[in-house]
Order: sequence, then structure tokens, then C-alpha cells
Amino acid sequence: LVDRSSDTTQPSQEASTRRRRMGGRSARVRAAVLEATLGLLIEQEAFSIPQVALRAGVHETSIYRRWGTREALIVDAIASRMIEEIPVPDTGTLRGDLVALLERSVAFQSSPIGRQMMRASAIDPSGRELDVRRAYWPERLRKVGVIFERAIARGEIPPSADVALATELLIAPLHFRALVSHEPFDDRLAERLADFVLRGVRPSPSAPLPELGEGWRRAPG
Repeated sequence: LVDRSSDTTQPSQEASTRRRRMGGRSARVRAAVLEATLGLLIEQEAFSIPQVALRAGVHETSIYRRWGTREALIVDAIASRMIEEIPVPDTGTLRGDLVALLERSVAFQSSPIGRQMMRASAIDPSGRELDVRRAYWPERLRKVGVIFERAIARGEIPPSADVALATELLIAPLHFRALVSHEPFDDRLAERLADFVLRGVRPSPSAPLPELGEGWRRAPG
């Protein structure tokens, strides 16, 4: 017979294994629910938590317990996919970060799921008080704003730079094209937008405005 009375590592190892398995299952459930949410969002916009539960293969009480509302679930699904598809870059320079972020944004928003997610982040088909855009956008803008905060720390732009406004100016043109004008994303749009925003945070009155392309018109005077 083997004496295991002095074996103090086995129980802790077994407990650790159980914790890992539980954590692994939790992660799989979350991934399945978020994937089901995005799938339904692409297909029909207006959907219910029971529909998500059915598609994800989980009980709807598990979804209510973790997310509470359909709106919170949509926000988590969109935010999680955005982190994967459009991570906040760190190239070492402000222009490099802006171009990299915009290039990834253009590529993603040109895809079917990207276009539908932009719609979901801009409107709330349910019309409920807890609106997707109010929950999603502050956090997304804060994360993108880190690009400008790092540039301030590096001395590339002055501390007086309006980070919030610069972040909005960086993101808004892509969403306007995707949701309002439906103008195509051309190959140089990312660089042109990056340079245009740079002019705002590094003002130089004597420097000419960057070329915006045929689809833009300068104001008279």
C-alpha cells in the first residue's frame, strides 16, 4: 500500500485543476454567448436573450445572472470584438499610432460584421432607456484617447491638447461614411485623416492644410 498521508501537494493540485476547469468552462460559455449575440445582431438587430441562450446552448438565467440586460450583453459583445479587431496600437509615435488604428478601423468597418456593429453602436432599435451607445462609447473613446495621452508624455504634442475632441475627430469621419454618406473608404483615407488630426493637436498657422481628397470641400473664405 502507498502511504499518502504525507502527500500535501495532491489536494492542492486537484483543487487547482478544478479551478482551471471551472474557469475554462466560464470562458467558453462567455465566448459562446458573445458570439451568438453578434450573430443575431448581424442577422436581425432586434432579438431577445432567450434567442441568444438557445443559439449559445446555455440557459437564459446564466445570461441574466452575468449580464443582466440585453443592452449590457450587446455592449460587452461589441467591446470584446473591437478589442480583438481594432486594438489600440503602440508604435512609438503619434502618427504611427493614428495611422495603424485608422487602417485597422477601415478594414474592420468594411466587413459585414463591422458595418452591423457600427450600426448597433450608433442606434438602439429597442428604444430602451439603457442605450447601447451611451454605455459603449465613453469607454471606447477613453481607450483610444490613450494614444494622445502617450504622445503628451513623449512630448510630441502639448499638454494643452484637447484629447477628448481629438479622439472624436479621429473616429467620427469613419462612422459618418459608414452610416450616413456611404462614401467608400479609399486606400489613403487612414493617412489623410491621421495627418488632419495631427494638424489640430500640433497647430501651425503657417502650414497648409493637408489634402483631403475629392470628396471634401473647403469652406469659402
